[in-house]
Amino acid sequence: MALDLQENRARLMSHFAGDASKHPNQWSALWDKGDFLPWDRGVPNPALADTLTDPKDLLGSCFTGSASGHRRRKKALVPGCGKGYDVLLLASFGYDAFGLEVSETAVTRCYEEQKANGHKYPVRNEIDGAGQVRFESGDFFNAEWIKGIADDGKVDLIYDYTVSIISLVALLVDASRADKIVWRPLTSFDSSSRLSHQASVLAGRFG
Repeated sequence: MALDLQENRARLMSHFAGDASKHPNQWSALWDKGDFLPWDRGVPNPALADTLTDPKDLLGSCFTGSASGHRRRKKALVPGCGKGYDVLLLASFGYDAFGLEVSETAVTRCYEEQKANGHKYPVRNEIDGAGQVRFESGDFFNAEWIKGIADDGKVDLIYDYTVSIISLVALLVDASRADKIVWRPLTSFDSSSRLSHQASVLAGRFG
């Protein structure tokens, strides 16, 4: 298995070698061909599921309130969401969950997965209920996709497994193990960012 992992990494590095501006099209090419998707394990990341059910309750409620007393569901974003397994899981825990993929083909696969296997993601808390699910096509590093997210386009939780957005928000984390989720709260983040005033980032690592 270790050899397969090394081979997959080497193949991915070769595929994405060169001009970084071509990466979105190169991701799309992988999805369009569909015969080499080594990150797709067919299920949500177990570490994310463990974090969401952790009795220490690192993330708090799936609801948040404003100074005016308005209560709403937290919005969760999964950039590079693959076929959407983690998005469906987050929605089952009560988050309004948004999956972002650079490939239109991948977004189609997400909705196919939701239709075929959505029943595998039952509501975890009957009182809180399930959140909404939406999949969008777009490049995380291009803000156009934000229009697809309700309200101000900002989110309360980002779960990153493939895009390495942690470097974008300059948050240092230890994500050296695939079975480990690293959590850090972000407060008073720059208003131009994609995060709400109080937000959380979960970081996993492919492989």
